[in-house]
Amino acid sequence: MSRSVLCRPVVPAAVVAENNLLSPLAIALGVGLACLALNANAQDSAVLAPTTVIGEQADPHGPDTGYVASNTLVGTKTDTPLNEIPRSISVVTRQQMEDRNVLSISDALKYTPGVQAGYFGEDNKQDWFIIRGFKQANFGLFHDSTRVYSSGFYSWQIDPYQLERVEVLRGASSVLYGQTPPGGVINLVSKRPSESAFGEVGMQVGSFDRRQLNLDVTGPLNDNPQVLYRVTALARESGTQVDDVDNDRLLIAPSLTLKPSEATELTLLASFQKDSGDPMLQFLPTEGTVRRHPLGKIDTDTAVGLPDYEKFERSQYTLGYEFNHRFNDTWSAQQNLRYGHIDVDLRQLFFFFWADLPAGELVRGLSYADGEADNLSVDNRLIGQWQSGAWESTLLLGADYQRLKVKDSSPNGWPLYPATLNIFNPSYTQVPFDFALEDKRSKVDQVGVYAQNQLKYDQRWVFLLGARHDRAKFDFDNRTTGAGNQAKDDEITWNGGVAYLFNNGLTPYASYSQFFLPVTDVAPDGRAFKPETGQQYELGLKYQPPGFNGSFNAALFELTQENVRKAAGAPAVTQQVGEVRVRGLELEATANVTPALSLVGALTLLDAETTKTGNAVAEKGKTPSQVSDKLASLWAHYQVRGGVLDGLGFGAGARYVGASYGDNVEDLKVPSYTLYDAMLSYDWQNLRLQLNGNNLSDKKYVATCDYYCWYGNRRNLVASLSYRW
Repeated sequence: MSRSVLCRPVVPAAVVAENNLLSPLAIALGVGLACLALNANAQDSAVLAPTTVIGEQADPHGPDTGYVASNTLVGTKTDTPLNEIPRSISVVTRQQMEDRNVLSISDALKYTPGVQAGYFGEDNKQDWFIIRGFKQANFGLFHDSTRVYSSGFYSWQIDPYQLERVEVLRGASSVLYGQTPPGGVINLVSKRPSESAFGEVGMQVGSFDRRQLNLDVTGPLNDNPQVLYRVTALARESGTQVDDVDNDRLLIAPSLTLKPSEATELTLLASFQKDSGDPMLQFLPTEGTVRRHPLGKIDTDTAVGLPDYEKFERSQYTLGYEFNHRFNDTWSAQQNLRYGHIDVDLRQLFFFFWADLPAGELVRGLSYADGEADNLSVDNRLIGQWQSGAWESTLLLGADYQRLKVKDSSPNGWPLYPATLNIFNPSYTQVPFDFALEDKRSKVDQVGVYAQNQLKYDQRWVFLLGARHDRAKFDFDNRTTGAGNQAKDDEITWNGGVAYLFNNGLTPYASYSQFFLPVTDVAPDGRAFKPETGQQYELGLKYQPPGFNGSFNAALFELTQENVRKAAGAPAVTQQVGEVRVRGLELEATANVTPALSLVGALTLLDAETTKTGNAVAEKGKTPSQVSDKLASLWAHYQVRGGVLDGLGFGAGARYVGASYGDNVEDLKVPSYTLYDAMLSYDWQNLRLQLNGNNLSDKKYVATCDYYCWYGNRRNLVASLSYRW
């Protein structure tokens, strides 16, 4: 490859030409660092072997050992041991996901502290989370440190089979990640090519006619240790717990790692995923789910819509890379870039209001979307590491750019379906249904520059200080009606933390952080809303017993969201005067107790309260909807080693989700629930047979309500057979 090809700009030229928000620093890092790095390779690649200031560390991308991860990038964007970061971070390893045979990202995080996963129940359109009492809608998900933007129904969904680990950085996180919700950041880490060749083929059968084939192979390409490959793929046909609602998927995710020298590494990551079937999430009334109805309870398998009319078709692909180069013992450069495209075709009927409540007759509205979205995210980082006397320093300088463009064809509002449905005795008769569509275009841009310094003194004191400046822009244009609006925001956020590393493995810490989240609609008078902002205070204690492969963590925090929008008055008018404060305690244990026994445990206690409401006086002092005040979970796995039962493995877990409210004034209470999971496996030579069961007691429960109610997942059994080499 010629040098001229290597030195092409790594920030796409179209982005630079089209958006004047892109700062000179972003361009300079995007173009210049890659060229300097690759030119340096051409001059002298042998002497630039990577060095580490603090000694040998584990790979922050995994693979990890059992249930325990030691290093991460999510907390600082530098390779840092988890116990040296003055923030609350959890890592779900590949082994955890395999033992529990997780079927979604939401499923992967159900044993993670502070995370209320799947609070709408399982959804084949998007994964849903509440972290530290705040809903993670559209802005809190990252994939290999690049943002996975979502907007309404234009939502990417990542299959956990293509992942090495799932990481959660809890609390305000804008200094490193820009516009983010207050609860924190979820980062999905892809499987990457391995220097050691191995592979897996497998099949699954399970509840709701689930059938799946999967493949994962990796190793050096043509025995060349400088070129590594990996291919992950699956094909699935499945029903769901809702009658006549299917959830099929086809996925292939190839990756390639190039190592032209010891100082330089480039990993190319791509994926293609096609989902087809029907909308799985059912929007149900409170009567017949949480509240009494004269005709009894609505069945969990009842479809609100028309199975022959509804559909959900989504095609998504991503192309990206991770580039790393070390210039010398002090300076290195990194860049992550990902482009994603998605096509969505959705039709779904949902409960709108009762036509005749005692008789069970309801009117349905239509959700409709037909369009596409493009997502671009690029993050450039320059890292300096040096030591002076008793001080060690890791300096991070970065610039990132993120864009989402959506082209949507949909109706104005929610058209009413002309025929009612008796939810207790449904008859799915299709009648003529017509409505007008509008051409809607929206675009979100963000550019940010940030700096962070990690200082370590005398191998004991750890100090962290960071700051960031963001500029964000939102444009909406309805080309059918001529209506539109625009909003521009810029914000400075910062964070800081301190920790002390005791010889006995204890690490107390304190930290402060801020978040910034622009609002993408406008006030009734046409003015743009202010961005939502807030801050977090956290005190914590981390404990890694010497000689023990595990960690125990505790965190106390107060997290506040300001400029929350609230509807008040009659008729309701949206005002931006609200504030929500959440105080909480989180406890976490993750350990490979012995080579045979691993466990994860978590406890979360939350006090969530609306502290400012403007004219909506009834909400003041009340708990926001859908937020549970208590979460608890415990999972343990034991693998028999030696003896007549050699190869046998079994695991069991329990999950408790506390009561929540279905409104913001505490008038509708949704009961708590406890679910039990288990697994049984047997390994013989290269074969593994595994059986997993979730919600073993087949408990019928409502996950949450918020005007609508959503049932949680009923019992789900999956049998897997895999061959590994």
